[in-house]
Amino acid sequence: MPLTQDEARAFAEGWYGAWNAHDIEKILACYDPLIEHSSPFIKRYNDAIGKGDEPSIRGLHDLRSYFQRALERNPTLRFEPTHRATGLESVILVYRRHSHDTPPGGDLSAEVFFLSAHEDGYRIRRSVSHYG
Repeated sequence: MPLTQDEARAFAEGWYGAWNAHDIEKILACYDPLIEHSSPFIKRYNDAIGKGDEPSIRGLHDLRSYFQRALERNPTLRFEPTHRATGLESVILVYRRHSHDTPPGGDLSAEVFFLSAHEDGYRIRRSVSHYG
């Protein structure tokens, strides 16, 4: 069954709310246990900890570690929503990423989320981050 606009809006509100609260448990609750997440920051992070060229993170355990470090490095991290586009089973969120290392007004960012339905709503099974 295709994702509705109301479901996409509820998903986005939950995702933004969890990140802006810096609540790692609520953040991880947005993700499917078999998540695959890719981001330009992953290679930079993996190089820094000696994990090589792996371009993505798989599974909640590794995602928790990656996100927890991101929150610790960016105590002022905040996402400001600017646009949402809804597909059949995916959502694209466009937002401004604000942190101690972003220019005034934040960095323009977009994430593509491929979702899977669960009893309690949709969770992210694949995500692809883009930063401008």
